[in-house]
Amino acid sequence: MNNKFMDFMSQKLMPLATKISNLKYLKVLRNAFISTMPIVMCGSIALLINAFLVDFPQQFGFTGITETFQWLVDINNLIFNGSLAIVSIVFVFALGYNIAKSNDVDKLSGALVALSSFVISIGNSLVKEFDIAGLSTEVADALNNVDGVSFVDGKLSVLVSGLIPGESINSKGYFTAMLVGFLSVIIYCKLMKKDITIKLPDTVPPAIAVPFTSIIPALTSIYLVSILTYLFQKFTGQLIIDWIYDVLQAPLLGISQNMFAVIFVAFLTQLFWFFGIHGGNVMAPIMEGVFGVALLSNLEAFQNGTEIPYLWTSASYSAYVWYATLGLLIAIFIKSRNNHFREVAKLGIMPCIFNIGEPVMYGLPTVLNPLLFIPFILCPVVLSAVAYLATYFGLVAPVTQNVAWVMPPILYGFFSTAYDWRSIILSVVNLLLAVIIYYPFVALGNNPKYIKEVK
Repeated sequence: MNNKFMDFMSQKLMPLATKISNLKYLKVLRNAFISTMPIVMCGSIALLINAFLVDFPQQFGFTGITETFQWLVDINNLIFNGSLAIVSIVFVFALGYNIAKSNDVDKLSGALVALSSFVISIGNSLVKEFDIAGLSTEVADALNNVDGVSFVDGKLSVLVSGLIPGESINSKGYFTAMLVGFLSVIIYCKLMKKDITIKLPDTVPPAIAVPFTSIIPALTSIYLVSILTYLFQKFTGQLIIDWIYDVLQAPLLGISQNMFAVIFVAFLTQLFWFFGIHGGNVMAPIMEGVFGVALLSNLEAFQNGTEIPYLWTSASYSAYVWYATLGLLIAIFIKSRNNHFREVAKLGIMPCIFNIGEPVMYGLPTVLNPLLFIPFILCPVVLSAVAYLATYFGLVAPVTQNVAWVMPPILYGFFSTAYDWRSIILSVVNLLLAVIIYYPFVALGNNPKYIKEVK
């Protein structure tokens, strides 16, 4: 590759990528996503076990397995209700904690401010609808005279107040949790930094003094969110969470399901990696804030037995794309006579099988390696396109399960699609494509001139 091109890319792209990856609140958002992983994985594992006990046996008519292990299915449902079903609450608490931590103020108070503000913003009532046909006019009129109840065109609507709506604390509430969490805790942190606090004598123990110090900033922040929520609903007749979902979350999720968006995210992630910048960290707000929310929505739909809403999720990349480096190593074992390549491949093969690619990234290296630039960028693009089209045309089930990131390739696709055997074929096809794409460039690495330059 032309050295001028490489110099241009290094001078123009690398500083920009570094600046993006070091943005304070992007790092906070990334850390908040990471903080929720223990709870998210608990729910995901419970759901994956249930898929094995319920959905997998049904595919082959082994219903007796489900009946035998119904007790375990019920336990896993409880775990789901305490994890993925309340994922927005878990996330907003983690977000508030990390924002406060980044500003060097009381972390627990920041987390509680975020949680309280989020609950305020989602309202405390919901409407349940029931299809009821054949009621007499007298009964219908009587129902319409009851507060919070209406009966129109065969549908009974009941307004229930004084509780937290379940549909607002699952994946639907993610974007609201982000916006309200940032707004409330940044206000809290600013007031704490300005020392607008209750002053207590130095003799008061820290365990008492710290919460008291947070009272005025927390009170101000929560009141501001409450006033905003009240005024918004007063003048629009709509809750903030519903407006954010309709105007921001749903459109962004819709755009994310476009094949070109899927490919572009893979391209950008890999491009950052090429310049030695952690592509996953830079793209985390998009990967988790958009594709991660799509995965959570698919998890919920799978649990409820409803139609899977999204074709592509954050786990789809892990299932079919990110193991492209394994294709590079296989190509090296087949074709390379470059001793350095082969030694690195031998050392890197086991970590790579468990999706740890850094030894190859920096040992071969693929980072800033002109020889491998084209396949390094091209592989994820091709693999993303193939996997997306296979899912779009129904050749493989959409990814609905959140699997541990160290799950080996091929098995990852099998588990993440709730045991769809066709995902094994797709994973193998994509791995072969990666080998084919890398093969000619690995062959170029046998050139004595290149080996001399590397040495």
